[in-house]
Amino acid sequence: MYLQALISVFLLFAAFPPGGAASPYDREAAYETWRSFDIDPMIAEAVVHPETERYVRLQDVLETTAVAGTYIVSGAAGFDFSLGPFQMKPSFVEELEKAWMHSGLPRRYELWFDTADNATARRVRLSRLQKEEWQVIYIGVFLRQLYASYGSYDKNGEWTQDGLETLPVEEQVRLAATAYNRGCVWPAPGYGDLDDLRAHAREKHFHYDLIPGKRTRRYCYATLALARYKKITK
Repeated sequence: MYLQALISVFLLFAAFPPGGAASPYDREAAYETWRSFDIDPMIAEAVVHPETERYVRLQDVLETTAVAGTYIVSGAAGFDFSLGPFQMKPSFVEELEKAWMHSGLPRRYELWFDTADNATARRVRLSRLQKEEWQVIYIGVFLRQLYASYGSYDKNGEWTQDGLETLPVEEQVRLAATAYNRGCVWPAPGYGDLDDLRAHAREKHFHYDLIPGKRTRRYCYATLALARYKKITK
């Protein structure tokens, strides 16, 4: 039964190749949300764009069904599939929520998360991941946290380094996209090493195949994101 469903998804990929469908999220509403996190919405759109191109609704339904029960019961150690238009994994969001709650940012943005390791917290998190508006919020959280962790100031507002926000905007896009694609580690605010991100910014791992194989063409995620940024800022 699962194999039949998988074949159906494969056929859908063939019928609707990446880039041929309309945006799978409300762009205007997303921009408003990202601005509320003090994030340039065009940077945010660029960062998630390669994932939205790969996103297929039927695939998401299939993966959501597979992941829901096992994740709620056993956490990310069970199934940890990518979900939604921005293809977020529960494990990615778990770590993001924890970093956010230790960053000093929750009070400023009036957003708190329950990071307890129990079924209730996981159920809430999974429910959010299946909602477009929460995927958009999590991108805002991700980028705001990224600019804090790899920024110029520590949690107390003391200057520590020339951070991410001081770089040319195109480099900001490349590094933010690299962090999103790789799954970011979260240093204390103001202490992230930008060279750690630069070291991976040209790697080619991203692909559009449902089941990657030897002939799968792989792309640099940061390059795809930057191309999108240039297109929407012309």
